[in-house]
Amino acid sequence: MEKERWFLLGDIHGKPEVIRNFYEKNKERLQLDTGNNHIILLGDVGANYALQGQQDARFKKALSRYPFTYICLRGNHEARVQKVIEMHPEKWEAKKKYGGEIYVEKKFPQIEYLSDGPAVYEFDGYKTFSLPGAYSVDKWYRLNRGWTWFEDEQLSEEEMNTGRKIKAKEQEFDLVISHTCPISYEPRDLFLPYISQETVDKRMEQYLGEIEEGLSYKRWVFGHFHADRLYPWKDGRQMLMLFNRSVVDLQKFMHMTEKDGLQDILA
Repeated sequence: MEKERWFLLGDIHGKPEVIRNFYEKNKERLQLDTGNNHIILLGDVGANYALQGQQDARFKKALSRYPFTYICLRGNHEARVQKVIEMHPEKWEAKKKYGGEIYVEKKFPQIEYLSDGPAVYEFDGYKTFSLPGAYSVDKWYRLNRGWTWFEDEQLSEEEMNTGRKIKAKEQEFDLVISHTCPISYEPRDLFLPYISQETVDKRMEQYLGEIEEGLSYKRWVFGHFHADRLYPWKDGRQMLMLFNRSVVDLQKFMHMTEKDGLQDILA
């Protein structure tokens, strides 16, 4: 039975070069061509961004050249997978996998999409709470220039209630994956200086703060802020922010100790 490898990576924004570089630099050391490789992408993948023309297809085709299964959490700079399915239902299928439901475009079976709302999965044996969505701080900049912006980028109140019910029912998780972060973990030093925080909708961060409070979990990882950061160890729990420069080994992350730094959990 071939070895499974699991990785975590932040926003790649439609840039297959990120995956190519990781593969080319590490394929022999990690024996990537002889294993069953999974990369959990923490939102803003960019696979369902343009929605017309060939841009999305070119990106998906480029990703498919490498020996990975891509598990895509929804961010804010991409369409909900259900909206994409509604456009071409004959091209898609739902599958039961990882203890939950995922969605796959038949032409690109290596690219898997998680639920548009909160859901529970099991990745590499770890019970995982999936919390997609975020607010685009550059919303008005995008709208003023006619760039793509997705009105339903954040969770709806109904979806938030689903997450609350999951929390109450499940209570304990090994891993939480989200695109943005609980509000107390916002990296204020990374806020864009030309965007007034008074214009930024904080509902998702406030909601994730509500979810995190009292939740039993070991590890939480998110993207969105375009930087890598390990937060202070807290009661055996670790919060991690990832961009696309560092690929984290899931097993190393789950088994890290208070003494470990980011370099100790890289793939």
